[in-house]
Amino acid sequence: MGNLFGHLMRRHAIFLSVSAFLLFGFEFLMCGIVSTVDLSGALQELLKSVPPFMRSIIEEQFLGGLGPKGILALGWNHPIALALGAAISIVLASRSVAGEIEIGVMELTLSQPLSRGRYIGAQILFALSALAAVSLIGACGTLAGGEAYRLHLFPAWVLLKLALNFFLLQAAWYGLTLAFSVLTREAGRVATAGFLLALVSYLVNVIAKLWKTAGSLLPYSLNTYFSPQDIFLDNNLKTGAVLILAGVILASTAFAIQRFQQRDIP
Repeated sequence: MGNLFGHLMRRHAIFLSVSAFLLFGFEFLMCGIVSTVDLSGALQELLKSVPPFMRSIIEEQFLGGLGPKGILALGWNHPIALALGAAISIVLASRSVAGEIEIGVMELTLSQPLSRGRYIGAQILFALSALAAVSLIGACGTLAGGEAYRLHLFPAWVLLKLALNFFLLQAAWYGLTLAFSVLTREAGRVATAGFLLALVSYLVNVIAKLWKTAGSLLPYSLNTYFSPQDIFLDNNLKTGAVLILAGVILASTAFAIQRFQQRDIP
């Protein structure tokens, strides 16, 4: 199991390093933008041209009142940040089972003194460790940016809450994609399914916040349970959000472990 873990580290080191660097850089850059550009004033001027109802929705749901904290929260809810995290989750999950079967090395791997349980356990442990590390590095980007540009908006423990919330969301995508991965033999199909699931969740979250008629769909979007606005503005990571995301992770990975133990390896 240790050898497999080391193999995974060597295999994904470049991809994970680049992803972590991009997330760190993006969040650092957001701090620089907040400190050097009057985005709040510019956005306020822009929003004068939209109806008051739409303005209140945008301020409340997306920008947290257009202040520095709200704009930094928007940076964590930005499609770039979410896509970087989801990409790691989907790639690691799609290649862990379906990808190994597709390229014909799964049988060779399991012919070694390595049980299926240890194999899938090592894959899950590696992926969760990688996601936790990338989440912390991204939070360090906000922390470093705050120090570099003298924003001093958040204590470190608030950023730890943010990293935890981000990690739980991405780990949920990993678990769900892994559940797809143990059901098929083609990594491309698994990656597509994981990507579409994450995209639909994001779109549902955005549309449901803008359109009250669709508000009932919010609980069905995992993005609803990732709220940097609540963490940055109120220092509040909701217990319910943590439990729901953790439940999705446990349920999906438990299903993947059970199904992998039973499936045929061609």
